[in-house]
Amino acid sequence: MKPFCLLLFFLFSQSLLAQDIDKEKLKGVWVAKRVEYRNGYQMMSDAEVDKSNIVFVFEDRRLRFYTNEKATTVSYTLSGNRIRTAENATYTIDKLTDYELQLSEQTSSVMRTDQLRFICARQEATSYDDYIRKKFVLPAARFDRDTFYVMNETIFPKFRTRLIDSSFYETYQNSYTYIEDAFRQLARPRRDRFRVSFIVNRTGRIENIQIVESSDPKMDDNLRTAIKASEGMWIPATVGRKPVRVQVNYEFPYGIPENRQLTLDDIKALKAKDLFETGLQHYNRQRYDQALAVFNQCIELDPGNVSIRFNRAATFYKLNRLPEACQDWKLLERAGEKEATKLLKKHCQN
Repeated sequence: MKPFCLLLFFLFSQSLLAQDIDKEKLKGVWVAKRVEYRNGYQMMSDAEVDKSNIVFVFEDRRLRFYTNEKATTVSYTLSGNRIRTAENATYTIDKLTDYELQLSEQTSSVMRTDQLRFICARQEATSYDDYIRKKFVLPAARFDRDTFYVMNETIFPKFRTRLIDSSFYETYQNSYTYIEDAFRQLARPRRDRFRVSFIVNRTGRIENIQIVESSDPKMDDNLRTAIKASEGMWIPATVGRKPVRVQVNYEFPYGIPENRQLTLDDIKALKAKDLFETGLQHYNRQRYDQALAVFNQCIELDPGNVSIRFNRAATFYKLNRLPEACQDWKLLERAGEKEATKLLKKHCQN
């Protein structure tokens, strides 16, 4: 009986602990550092979590939840270690210390396998705005006058349209659209992705344009020209009523399904596929020099593509460049292509 009594005592103790969550301790600003499923598998990478800026702000009776700068406010009640909101969402507090909060989703309308756990760190801030100010404003303010802020909801230059926009989101959308429209007039991006950054200085001029990532470097100059075309449309950001330099970061993806996030390698593979069709057209019309130039571009974009390499080898062969054709066939043979082995035996026995 003793083990059974000990088990009952343990369960009873745990029940008391679950009922003893200090609401005052819960109150404050908590920022998610990890998001995982309840089985422990990570749902988002740490970098994605940081970028999403997931914040819980617990007040006396209200919970303010922020993600990607968008806010949702609901009332909540705390019973034991369980939080219930007016929107019928339920969370269990798995852990609460002075510095860490772990929340597990318990909402019945969400399948258990899809329920999430948020592991959060307390922030020394009185509100979400205070947290943003301390995250973006104060660190930059410690540096000298020639440094810059990264554009955020608190510090951002304004962008002129018919009216001077005042919100962060209007500035972002209008400037993005303006630059993209200018870019499309100069180039025809198909399956491409570009990440850019530039600085709007204290007078509203553009400086330090950087193409951080590009799936087609031939279009980079056109993109720089489009960014530069927005000069004269910017009103500099201010901190403490003084103009400051702000770095703007944009990503321009083209030909990508809205429900799919593609990597740069994915974009390059799609680009190679488009070019490959052009190369085949040249090959079938016996324009072998032009076909080879296109296949070379395809190989640079997608070096592991078997079909492209077979066709490039065939083009080398048609151009009487047998050593280079043999080299491609050797690479294909190492990749396990039996057809390449046959071609090597037939043409490359010297």
